Formats: sequence, C-alpha cells, structure tokens
Amino acid sequence: MIGIDLAYNLYSAYGMYFPGLKVLIQQAMAKVMKANPALYVLRERIRKGLQLYASENTQEFLNSQNYSELFSNQTQLFIDDTNVYRVTIHKTFEGNLTTKPINGAIFIFNPRTGQLFLKIIHTSVWAGQKRLGQLAKWKTAEEVAALIRSLPVEEQPKQLIVTRKGLLDPLEVHLLDFPNISIRASELQLPFQAAMKVEKLGDMILRATEPQMVLFNLYDEWLKSLSSYTAFSRLILILRALHVNPDKTKLILRPDKTVITQDHHIWPTLSDEDWVKVEVQLRDLILNDYGKKNNVNVSSLTSSE
Repeated sequence: MIGIDLAYNLYSAYGMYFPGLKVLIQQAMAKVMKANPALYVLRERIRKGLQLYASENTQEFLNSQNYSELFSNQTQLFIDDTNVYRVTIHKTFEGNLTTKPINGAIFIFNPRTGQLFLKIIHTSVWAGQKRLGQLAKWKTAEEVAALIRSLPVEEQPKQLIVTRKGLLDPLEVHLLDFPNISIRASELQLPFQAAMKVEKLGDMILRATEPQMVLFNLYDEWLKSLSSYTAFSRLILILRALHVNPDKTKLILRPDKTVITQDHHIWPTLSDEDWVKVEVQLRDLILNDYGKKNNVNVSSLTSSE
C-alpha cells in the first residue's frame, strides 16, 4: 500500500517486500511523483481550496484591446480544437439517430508568420474509446505538447492562445515540462473552424487514412506587401465570411474564371487593389448577416463594433 502526501510531495509504502521490489517501486514512484497528471490535478485542487494563488499567472484574456500583442516578436500560437472530434449523424433502420466519427483536425496557427500546423486526427483514434468529447480535449493537448517538443528551442512558442476555455486545464497538465510557456484564453470569437470550408483543407482532412501533420501558410505570399497585422485581419475577414455564407464568399473571392489559385496557395491570387475591394465586400457580407440575425441597423454600429 502506498500513501502519497500531496502537500509535501512525499510518499510512504507499507507491506511485504520481496527482493528487488523496493528498487523498482522507488524508480517508478520517482517518475510518478514528478510527472503524473492525476497527482497534478489533485495538487491544483488543494491549492485552490487553500487559496494559494501566489504563483498563479493572472493573464488577461485576449480581447479587442490587447489584440495587437499577437504581432510582437514573441512566438505565439493559436490552438483551435473545434474540429477535432467531428461526427456525421444518420438514421438507423429502426429510426434512431446514431453518430459516426469522421476525420478531424487540430488547428495550430502562428498569427505573425501565417504558418498553420494542421494535425489531422484520424477516426481510428476514437476506436473503442468512451466520452469522446472529453477525450478530444486531452488528445489535442497531447498533440500540441508533442509538436512543441519536436520544435527547436528557438522556435518554441512563448504563449499559447486557446479559442475554447475547456482546453486550458488539459494543456496546463501536458505542458508541465514547459514552465515558460504561458497559456491564455481568448474572448475574441475567432472563426478558425471555418477553414474546413476551404476545399483544399477540408478534402485533405476527410481523405486522410492515418493521423498526420501537414504544414500550410494561410497568408500565401501576402507578407511581401503587407504587415502581419493586416494579413491576420484579412484572414479573419475571409474565415468569418466563410463561416457566415460559404457560397457567397467563394463567389466574392473568385468572381470569374480569370481569377486563379496557385497550386501552393490557399487563396486566389489578387492584386492589392483587388484585395481591398474583396475585403470591403466581405465586411459588408458579415455586417449584413449580423444585422439580420440581431435585428440591428448596420449603419448605427460604431467603428470599433
């Protein structure tokens, strides 16, 4: 029987030892005490219960006021797990509804360079597992930690920004080895899940036959003529519009056959002047949809809104 003192991080064992067991237990327990996520969660609970928050980092959420921090020299990554666990719903012979998982993906995105690490999660990951919604969060955290471990030290992010708050705890547990990486949530509703509506990405995810990591640049070659702030704003405009009305957005982006998308690009190739026109159309599309849904007159909105 082994008893663990969570407050002092000590343990004691009682029972019958046979030769060699003591050394084995000591080695195993050294590892368990250091890296076991369940113990970490229990320790956290004690800290919260006793209100020992001295070392808690109180980072404010990402919002429209501190949004420009994304483009500082520090490497920051967005983590979006909205599409990790996806299902199709169909009717069975008896008339019941049943769900079947389909391939999903984790979006890990660097807003400064436009680099997207797309980790495709194959359906085989869910085979024989229960409580998949919960498992998806932990799976995401595990994959993010694996990616960070594989990056050279100078490319490792200083900060991770999660689009859904439920990912904060799993990430915190998986990133125990990286005490210098801070994790913060976002108040901004960033529409990364709409990237699934881009055929190039959506088809690739559905066709995958195994889990894999794919790299893209969502800014194509925009950064040659734009700052990353402008490129990010343009990307968010496109994704938000795709989220609101995919068909209209595709028409705006590619009004006729003369507009082409290069093989290694994701978005159509347009001149800077054309992009400005497209951005205005996309903005109007999003605002009109917002106005309709919320019964608001678009012209009465302030510029920050």
